[in-house]
Amino acid sequence: MHDSLDALNLQLERLHTHPFYAGRLPRSVASTAEFAERVPLMSRAQFVAEMGKPGYGAFAPQVPPVRVHLTPMGSALVPILHSAADLRAIEAACGQHLDACGIGPGDVCMVTFGYHLFVAGLFYQSQMEARGVACIPHGPGETERAAQVARQCGVTVLAGNPTHALKLIEAGCPVPRVFFAGGEPFSGNEALYARVRAAMPGTLLVDSYSLSECLPVARTFPGGAGVHIFDELLYAEVIDPDTGTPLPDGERGELVLTHLKKDLQPLVRYRTGDLTVLERTASVHGRTVSLPRVVFGRVDSMVKIKGVKVYPSELRSVLLGVAGATGAYRLVVGSKAHGGDHLTLLVEGAPGDREAIAERFKRQTLIHADAIEAVEKLEGSALVQDNRKGAHQEKETT
Repeated sequence: MHDSLDALNLQLERLHTHPFYAGRLPRSVASTAEFAERVPLMSRAQFVAEMGKPGYGAFAPQVPPVRVHLTPMGSALVPILHSAADLRAIEAACGQHLDACGIGPGDVCMVTFGYHLFVAGLFYQSQMEARGVACIPHGPGETERAAQVARQCGVTVLAGNPTHALKLIEAGCPVPRVFFAGGEPFSGNEALYARVRAAMPGTLLVDSYSLSECLPVARTFPGGAGVHIFDELLYAEVIDPDTGTPLPDGERGELVLTHLKKDLQPLVRYRTGDLTVLERTASVHGRTVSLPRVVFGRVDSMVKIKGVKVYPSELRSVLLGVAGATGAYRLVVGSKAHGGDHLTLLVEGAPGDREAIAERFKRQTLIHADAIEAVEKLEGSALVQDNRKGAHQEKETT
């Protein structure tokens, strides 16, 4: 939909004198490959450190903010600043999505996301109102009352946590025409997605991915697969978390985002810490950059097994919705007698379908687990136990 190189060059021209980026950015690049080569990556730690300085350091607002969200990052509550122009840009991008979903004046949206610190509640309310949609800012909990309010007001659009949405439907909430899911893995959790689909058989189900500091990132567009990037707001890359090298489309790695328009706290080649796969697609409502599996883990203490990089937290998606599994797991890596790695996946609980786990594991990691064993209780928090000679014994997520 948008020319990435032109948009990047406009942003580089705007930011080359910005207090945080002065001396770090070229004024223009001839290609996206040159952009990745010449522009340094930025970490969340850098962002948090700058925002912790008096007046927000080099991110001191150059125009007055009109909205300040506070989001937890480690032990800090970090202010996320939006100018009036920032909010209008977000509303315009989301407005295109609402148009694609057939949402507009006459619809009634109930928002059951939280409004206290958690950004989603106000985010959905403001974009709906900007498009002329009546909005009920209910917030989470109080299921019976929420269902009654939804019936009373004729709710046609619902935004909230999928698990809570199921309880609302059971309590008599009208089945919405469109459901916006968030707050927990949705399209990547096959069992939960199937339960929601059964409860809302004719509903357009929308999954989304956002960060407080990059809002929004991507959403399900009707007729598409996975979630498609809001490319008028963000330029997306995937890198090897270990080396920082850009990866080809279709390879799993760490998502890196660059703001293309944001006035306040503009982030350039910002490491999200999230694992994903990026693909180019045929146009879907003008969108051609997709995260087909949304995100499925965090960059953490990578371990190389059978020559392949495995990120321990990505395995959470393997166990989502598996009956009998608690969700806890551990990789145990040893050496085979005649060379090579032997890999055992320990799963806490009593999972019934180990073949399904094995298939999911191979699809996710691209390697085969030599054994999948169930254990009643896993002691400790280590996700990896590496018994190979000379290896560190345990690795935990960070």
